[in-house]
Amino acid sequence: MNPYGRVTVADHGHARRIIECHGLRRSKPRIAFATIGQAPRTDVVPDILGMLDGVADYQEFGALDGLTAAEIASQTERGSERRLYTRLRDGRHIEADTGFVVGRLTALLQRLDGLGFDLIVLLTTGVFQSFSLRTPLVHGQRAVDTWIDALVVGDCRIGVIYPLAKQAEIDGHGTLIQNAHAVAATGEAARLADAAAQLGAADLILMHSVGYSEENARCMAVATGKPVVTARRIIVGAMRLHLSELGAATGVVPTGLPSVSPGTKELIDRLPPPSVPLTPRERQVLACVMDGEPNKVIARRLGISHRTVEIHRGRVMNKLEAGSPAELIRRALLLGAADG
Repeated sequence: MNPYGRVTVADHGHARRIIECHGLRRSKPRIAFATIGQAPRTDVVPDILGMLDGVADYQEFGALDGLTAAEIASQTERGSERRLYTRLRDGRHIEADTGFVVGRLTALLQRLDGLGFDLIVLLTTGVFQSFSLRTPLVHGQRAVDTWIDALVVGDCRIGVIYPLAKQAEIDGHGTLIQNAHAVAATGEAARLADAAAQLGAADLILMHSVGYSEENARCMAVATGKPVVTARRIIVGAMRLHLSELGAATGVVPTGLPSVSPGTKELIDRLPPPSVPLTPRERQVLACVMDGEPNKVIARRLGISHRTVEIHRGRVMNKLEAGSPAELIRRALLLGAADG
């Protein structure tokens, strides 16, 4: 173990380090990123760490690591109704049998649970199984489900883009979700454009795969004129909640102005202006709140006290006459639907 607390795992060569901000040597949280494909996920993890704006020791692990090409091919050729879409180390995307992948993922998570990580992050959606671990777990699908449950109310319609049409048929979140079936691979602009054309009736669009980037979200927002949220952004919000608790012990919390998602900015812009305008600081706090950050993280990020955040947050809610951030998001969606 090095002075910063990172453990090197002999059988895995995907350890990465984020260099300390300002040259300060502190104890940093140790994160294990687990994917249903193969590690490293160079298309996902750097983006997620960038949204965290912080420092961490991390390692990447894949459920399909260590398998030969023939072994993987045997699972992609099986005619299962339940299949998961994922990425291999060489950049290829495959569809693999869900039962096989989840079995290997379960064994991987159990192994990671004994390696002393502060947080395990399951970088996938489409896996519905629960995992009993001692280590705190950010379960990608559960995080997305929680987010959807908080927003699907009244006449609000959430459009969902899946990487596989079959997932849209199986993965139901209720009748208020309008599914898009056109996207067969992540990041392909032409197919995303086809999906955008199907989502004109949606009030907000969720890109339901960690394979979709923030750049994909920006392009989708331009194409549809709707707020767009990625699964990555939702997972980052769940991570922030866990890491904020660790921050008190490690002293490592992101600082500086927040990285606001395109979806969050769009939602804030949709809100009717209050009778008393928000100050620049109040708008910063509102952006952090609607992006899922707890007060302690907002305080450290903006360089103000926890109490000051509470005051600004209270003033924002009073000016906007709202009881919670979820209420603000619902209101923005419903107002957007009425305007349309």
